[in-house]
Amino acid sequence: MLGRSLIFFTAVALLAVTGPAAADILILKSGEMFETQKTWTENGQVYFYKGGRQVSVAEDQVERMIHAPVSAKPAAPTVAVPALPDLQLPSRGTAEDQGGDIPAPGGDAGFIELKWGQPPSQIRGLVLVETDPAYGGVNQYSRPQRAARFGRASVDNIFYGFWRGRLFTILVEVSNYLDFTALKAEAVRRYGQGRHEASNLDRYRWSDATTDRFLTYDEASGTGYLWMRSRTLQNEIAALYPE
Repeated sequence: MLGRSLIFFTAVALLAVTGPAAADILILKSGEMFETQKTWTENGQVYFYKGGRQVSVAEDQVERMIHAPVSAKPAAPTVAVPALPDLQLPSRGTAEDQGGDIPAPGGDAGFIELKWGQPPSQIRGLVLVETDPAYGGVNQYSRPQRAARFGRASVDNIFYGFWRGRLFTILVEVSNYLDFTALKAEAVRRYGQGRHEASNLDRYRWSDATTDRFLTYDEASGTGYLWMRSRTLQNEIAALYPE
């Protein structure tokens, strides 16, 4: 499990798909995430590259650094995931998909019947975990009374981020490689093969008209994540809070 109870992916700033395949990942406590060619620590500061420039943040502002394995390091054990076509997630039919949630306008989040932009009042069983002050405040919720499953995969935690009262992000977390393999297989079943970052990395991307998705496994902590974000709300945030 993580040193903290939750990694906040509320306003993740991923680099474009042209970024380095074997990149380090830097997660800030503000909720931002960066892929960068290198991260390192000196005198209480964490340095990294952003937009071709070397920048730094205070070490106490960093939630986690995930270093890409060097080329000589053997890849993590993998379990073959069959090549499946994109499948439409059924709105009914499995125990996980019968949560009684009320559909709302907006793009399909690709998880049960949730829709991006849906207010928390329309999702049953939410419990507030924490409010991140970034971007005027992002409320993070969990659903402790609901089975911790992502379709066919057993997971440790699922967190839901709401910006201005609208569903913005979903973060699914597992704490071992076996569960990560199941999570990866479920993501492929739902969203298709995605884009594999590099043959020696367990990092995958999916993007469509409504959603960005990123799946990764951190060998150092033994933790895997599937992160999903509304593209519409991210565009709103980018317009309100330009760099």
